[in-house]
Amino acid sequence: MTSDHTPPMRTWSAQEAVFYEAALEAIHGAMGAYNALIAREEAKPNPDHELIQQANADRRACIAHRQSLDPADADQVARTRAYYSELTRTVRERMQ
Repeated sequence: MTSDHTPPMRTWSAQEAVFYEAALEAIHGAMGAYNALIAREEAKPNPDHELIQQANADRRACIAHRQSLDPADADQVARTRAYYSELTRTVRERMQ
């Protein structure tokens, strides 16, 4: 005897899906900025290994946040997009 206790699938509106995808893109932008920072530092004759280590840790934090992002939580999605968009700008500015 089996019982089906699976909750019904939630569907998202087109707007919710767009906002979620935008938040994911913001996270990916930050990850890309960290990748560029790491590559730039590793290419130096005397790379700053602490900077590389921190950037790798920060990139892993992006991945963890991406995995925990709940598309049904509109506030979290909005905060994520804003935070990671600003973070991307900040990391890119460090490279200038």
